[in-house]
Amino acid sequence: MNLTPKQRLALIVFNRYRCEICVRLGKDIEYSPEELEIHRIRAGYEGGAYNHRNLMVLCHFHHGLISQAQRMSLGIQN
Repeated sequence: MNLTPKQRLALIVFNRYRCEICVRLGKDIEYSPEELEIHRIRAGYEGGAYNHRNLMVLCHFHHGLISQAQRMSLGIQN
């Protein structure tokens, strides 16, 4: 099951339109909803669900970095 547009926007609003990694790095950048992506910490093929404990709001750049690192750690080429 994927997130509905309403659920996606609720997560983005909850995170104040900010990327969680940017915030941790001390960058207070406000993004538009279109610039933010929802990342599952534990991927679907690993049993990760779409629930608030397994989701992160990330900018496109950080989403790509984290996804690539996860694929590399699992030996998945992309």
